[in-house]
Amino acid sequence: MLGLAESKHYVKRVPPVDRINMQFPDLFLIRMSPSPVLNRMFMGRSTKKRKSQQCQLSIQQRLIRWCFRPRHLVPAALLALAALFWPQMKQQLPELESQPEYQVTVDQITVTPPPRWVPEDLVADVLHRVRLDEPLSLQESTLSERIAAAFVTHPWIQKVHSVRKSFPARVHVDVTYRKPVAMVEGIDGFYPLDAEGCVLPVNLSPWDVRRLPVIENVSSVPQGGQGQPWGDPVVAEAAQLADVLFQPVEESGRSRWETWGLVAIEVPSVVGLPDEVRELQFQFRTVGGSRIVWGRGPRTQHPGEITVGQKLQRMAEYHEVHGSFDDAPEAYVFDLREWKGISRRLATDQPAARQ
Repeated sequence: MLGLAESKHYVKRVPPVDRINMQFPDLFLIRMSPSPVLNRMFMGRSTKKRKSQQCQLSIQQRLIRWCFRPRHLVPAALLALAALFWPQMKQQLPELESQPEYQVTVDQITVTPPPRWVPEDLVADVLHRVRLDEPLSLQESTLSERIAAAFVTHPWIQKVHSVRKSFPARVHVDVTYRKPVAMVEGIDGFYPLDAEGCVLPVNLSPWDVRRLPVIENVSSVPQGGQGQPWGDPVVAEAAQLADVLFQPVEESGRSRWETWGLVAIEVPSVVGLPDEVRELQFQFRTVGGSRIVWGRGPRTQHPGEITVGQKLQRMAEYHEVHGSFDDAPEAYVFDLREWKGISRRLATDQPAARQ
């Protein structure tokens, strides 16, 4: 009886599917021997799911543990306290702007070493123009911009590259200076110009004034102040031409202008529209009174005009052969515009018609 009871009890505990398998052994063997492919697929899905859950759980646990470690909690607490008490601490700190180590005066501002034609008191003059004579604070956030703006407005400054601050209080300004290349003989006096045709201060030495090319026959007056363009396109073209000839080419530092004995650039007397300026003809006057017809300005794009390099080469070859453009007792007119080469005729003769 006990065995029967136990067997009944055992049968009740057997799952229905297992009882079916016991009654049908073939079906049991089939169920217990599934396809290997399906078996791996089902097992792989369950394994990936368990690993994903474990990975998510482990990342959360590690993040919580990392945040609540003492070595991370202490700096976070200190930062929070510093942010809370910073306004009160700031009131107790000394004012660095008023300390002598942070005060910038005129003597503590340096610039790129200027050439001889720029005055030595350039920094003081720059600051005086914009009323920055008082000491400046190195802690001021806009100090570099204010100093750069002050220098860029000075007529001797062509461009400001950088403004560097350092401690103790020092400021260095890196600039490019304007260079005088010509003197304009205007209606009311002489004006120095740079290669861009901007008017420069007249505080040049007599030696520099004598060396510079003189632009003659100018009938206009400057339209702006010092550091601004003249405002006449003819004067701008003549300044470009003067810059080409005033560049030093010899070891002695002498320019083509000085070597070839040139004294003046004669511009056309009639000034037309800006588009017509490109068609105007320029010429030089030598020490002996001869004239060299250059032609159109150096920036011309006219297809019938030879290049600036070709004209300079013709002048250099003639000067090398004859030694001067004033090698004869009479004054001559030299024409650089001809395609076949430089031509020469007496100044008293009438010019031949150009082909």
